[in-house]
Amino acid sequence: MGVSSKQKFPLKNESRIPVEYEWRVPEKYRNEIQFEPVRAILMPNEASQVMAVFTPLKRKEYQITIPLFTKNLFD
Repeated sequence: MGVSSKQKFPLKNESRIPVEYEWRVPEKYRNEIQFEPVRAILMPNEASQVMAVFTPLKRKEYQITIPLFTKNLFD
């Protein structure tokens, strides 16, 4: 509890169109999970690094799914 765990991972747009993405952390987990960047634009074939930080507030087993929303920039 109170100790943060950080993990970097790649995110790549393998499509031919630019896309915007956004992490939408559920309200009840916003104090425990953060992403940097939360929102960004990826051009075609562009890769980026995302940093995820998890800071548990309770001693329990966590199994959380965080949605990643994307949309093309032509919409």
